[in-house]
Amino acid sequence: MRIIRITLTMLCLLSLSVAAAPFKPASDSTLQLQPVLPLSARMQQLSAQLGRHPEDNTRLELAGLYLQGARQPGYDDWFHQADELLHAVSQTGSVRYLLLQADLQQQQHQFSQAMQSLNKVFAATPHHQQASLMAARIYLAQNEQALAQQACHRLWQQDLFLFSVCSYEVAGRRGQWTQSYAALQELWQRQRLTSELDIWLRGILAEQAEQLQQVSDARQWLTPILQNAPTSLWLKWADLSLQLNDAKPVYQRLSHAYQQHGLSDGLLLRLTLAERQLGAGRAYHALLTERIELRLARGDADHAADLVHYFLRLKHDAKAALYWATVNYQTAKEPDDLRLLTLSENAVKGVY
Repeated sequence: MRIIRITLTMLCLLSLSVAAAPFKPASDSTLQLQPVLPLSARMQQLSAQLGRHPEDNTRLELAGLYLQGARQPGYDDWFHQADELLHAVSQTGSVRYLLLQADLQQQQHQFSQAMQSLNKVFAATPHHQQASLMAARIYLAQNEQALAQQACHRLWQQDLFLFSVCSYEVAGRRGQWTQSYAALQELWQRQRLTSELDIWLRGILAEQAEQLQQVSDARQWLTPILQNAPTSLWLKWADLSLQLNDAKPVYQRLSHAYQQHGLSDGLLLRLTLAERQLGAGRAYHALLTERIELRLARGDADHAADLVHYFLRLKHDAKAALYWATVNYQTAKEPDDLRLLTLSENAVKGVY
């Protein structure tokens, strides 16, 4: 069970990479009109139990399950459910509470606050695996490779596999893409991985393959696990597919997901791009434009990477793209965020 909890957190933190999005989708009011999302049997049981006996342990377990599910496409609103449950917790000093709180804080790109929560965990358990992995990913999101490696080192005597993957991800971010990619492939081939670990490792492998210009291979790492992957990997898979001029699977899978549960703006944008690439009309384009205009009218700075993609790839407004790319890079400094900033700067200069 410990491994599962760790890897679920890793899936949560993958949302920091690949066009990350904070959990407050203020502009996504249309998603609130979707049917109530189905709860698992355990979540139903906990909800009923909470009604009879409102205890912290029940709130924390249910909040954790909401956080796990919230990473799936169409389930973004579950972040709010988790947040409400955590606000109702009376004892806020437990490791379990602090980890969930740090998770929500990093989803909001409140990285300093998230690290404050994690440091309280480290004060009680200096080599806590889940907290160490979360800290490493937060530091990578801020382009702090040295601090990320320090977080990885906490795992050295705890779990050699997790330490190795963590360290090779950091090495890739330091520019050692070729060596790290080869080492991670070897790790993947010789390990019997749980589903959660497989998704986590494939996500890193996809990023590194893309950095090495192996776009087809990057997509192939993601395709087999897409059904159970977090939204961040759906975004990356869609971008890689569109880059390969293979819009059909993107259109089919995302249009189906939209009909089932709705989509966040980021995925709706990729669906719109696939619609355009296939010449399938402008229905999703119109819906996306309405959402973006609403966000801009509200002054909603969340999901800034989505706005950059919109102004670069659909609206073709270089100045607006650069503005939002700058806003986005102030908090998120992953390779994709730097790429968006560079593309926007070049677009303003007329360089494509």
